[in-house]
Amino acid sequence: MRTRSLFVLLSLATLLAACGPGLDENTGGDGTRGEARAVAVDAAVDDRVSADQGDGTDWKKFDLDDTAKVTVRFWWDEPGVNVTITLRDELGQKLTAMKHASGQREETLGPIKLKGGSYFLEIAASAGASVYTFEVQTGGAGTPTPDF
Repeated sequence: MRTRSLFVLLSLATLLAACGPGLDENTGGDGTRGEARAVAVDAAVDDRVSADQGDGTDWKKFDLDDTAKVTVRFWWDEPGVNVTITLRDELGQKLTAMKHASGQREETLGPIKLKGGSYFLEIAASAGASVYTFEVQTGGAGTPTPDF
């Protein structure tokens, strides 16, 4: 009887695990640092994260030729999404991070002074989903704020 109960529990757990996608099962090719999508500095970029639909993490990479004061601005279509944004150096070491403030449509990470080199943004959703726009700004003219 005990063996049968254990088998039933294990079967049920396997079935439940198969019901939904894993956190990054449907990532679209940018779910790890090695797959980070290159983005241009001072240009707006759109993407989407969805913890529930298997695209929980996006990685972006940007390069700086020289030392610059960098600000990263985010705009969220669904401001209730639960997201953490982490800025990492070329070795993946965490430089700074921020949790998205639920309900905020616009947020800013930085400014932070960075030397020339490669940097990564890890955008990780733990609950909910949202399309987002972001821009890595170095003091150039930049992109106008989206009109919601």
